[in-house]
Amino acid sequence: MDKVGILVVSKCLSSAAMIDTLARTQKYKPEFYVAEKQANPSNFLAAADHKVIPDLNIDEVARFAGRHKARVAFGLTDTEDFVTSGGRDAVEKATGIPMLCVTKEFAVEASKADQRLLFERLCPRANPRYKVFDRSAYQDEAKAVSDFSRFLGEVPGGVAIKPDAPARGAGVGVSGSDFSTEEEAVAFFRNVYSKGRVVVEERIEGEESSFQAFSDGKHFVPTPLTRDYKRALDGNNGRLTGGMGSYRGRRSVLPFLQASEWEDVVRLEENAFRRWKGRGSNPGLRGIILYDALMHTRGGFKILERNSRGGNTEQICFLTTMLDDYVDVCYRMVEGSLKGIRFSNMASVVTCAVPLSYGTGAPASGELTPVDLSRAVALANRSREGSVRVFPMDVRLEGGKTFIGTSRSVAVAGIGRSTDDAREASLRGIEALQGPFRHREDVGSRADIRRSAEHLRTLRI
Repeated sequence: MDKVGILVVSKCLSSAAMIDTLARTQKYKPEFYVAEKQANPSNFLAAADHKVIPDLNIDEVARFAGRHKARVAFGLTDTEDFVTSGGRDAVEKATGIPMLCVTKEFAVEASKADQRLLFERLCPRANPRYKVFDRSAYQDEAKAVSDFSRFLGEVPGGVAIKPDAPARGAGVGVSGSDFSTEEEAVAFFRNVYSKGRVVVEERIEGEESSFQAFSDGKHFVPTPLTRDYKRALDGNNGRLTGGMGSYRGRRSVLPFLQASEWEDVVRLEENAFRRWKGRGSNPGLRGIILYDALMHTRGGFKILERNSRGGNTEQICFLTTMLDDYVDVCYRMVEGSLKGIRFSNMASVVTCAVPLSYGTGAPASGELTPVDLSRAVALANRSREGSVRVFPMDVRLEGGKTFIGTSRSVAVAGIGRSTDDAREASLRGIEALQGPFRHREDVGSRADIRRSAEHLRTLRI
């Protein structure tokens, strides 16, 4: 088999799943060169060379990549920070290694306001009503608060208040969940406004999904639709987090949606992509070019936000059910010949084990707490046809031991012929973890899927 060197720039999010999928190739012998913020135990073991760069400084990443450029065919990343700060631009300029992510020009994740302006141009039908509050446009806060109150009165369904810069769920407030009265909404707005530009959007009622797509700069290749669980607690209660898990069903569409709704999403997203890239091929749009949070409503869907890379848990759902050789997929993106990707008709449910304090508002202990993933890894190795897979996230290897971090610790994917089977496999893996973890029980549950279907049915009556 031919050797292939692969650069991975990692914040310890979905990189373990990316490496696992690439390592399952039957055609190549991959060698991984990993630059990441800490020593992820899975990535460390898989790497031919591994370097810890705590802040993922772009120049340092480029120097690391440059030492291996003669052996590396392409690079990937799991972090928006690398993408939005122009990581691809810097690494390609310094080393010539093609990176499979968008260039800084197309990294719209850096600004919620810029996203709204982009959707207004590319797909106005899917853009909710919104208003941008820029401190430079107001002489004092009182005038901004007055305009906010006026906008609040124009949208009786409530609002979502978002800091302009990415906040990974933190800092985002939604009517009915994070504030109920106008006074509470104004107080929330003041707090976010004091820190910078704010985007206030009409609150859209419906059911969420996550849409992701690959491109080689010319072709547009959607992945199966996934469902993300953003709140900390079962029943979609608690604080917004970076995500507690996700699932995909057996088909490309989620089980609570109709096939026609999936077709409508793909049609609009692809048309918007054609306008975005312009004529011919646009190499700046290469890799997982978008990860859109959608809300399915009474009258179609709206785009809540666009991320400039794959979803942290949602990406795992399609990686674990990809039929095509992922190394081949990456080569096709580099060559400009990516016309499609085959995915299986298996369901995938990803449950995240998190520290007890995660998403609760309570401060992390600050102590070095060891955890043991060995039983869960052994279970995954024994599982039939890889039905359980364990992907370390925010844990780090130090002195031969694995220590818990403050964010999502481990993602456990279950793969099955139904979402029930996949969920059961995922929870088996979660239960085998040893450490001070908690998780949501309802990710991909039959009751949650039924609730989503009933909610949409009620909205559309």
